[in-house]
Amino acid sequence: MLDKFLNFYTKYPWVAIIILAQWFATTYIIINTNASDKTTIMGITFLSTVLYAYFGFKAPKG
Repeated sequence: MLDKFLNFYTKYPWVAIIILAQWFATTYIIINTNASDKTTIMGITFLSTVLYAYFGFKAPKG
């Protein structure tokens, strides 16, 4: 089962890299700033992750 999971991400490495970079940036922002509403930041990040995943993994690999 893990082989299928890893094979899925090796077909689309750029999508996984974008999602990881986005979450690292969000973590950095939350830790290093006095963001008053962390829930909104996390919600926006989650929604954009879903959109990246939907459109990124849906794109045909050439």
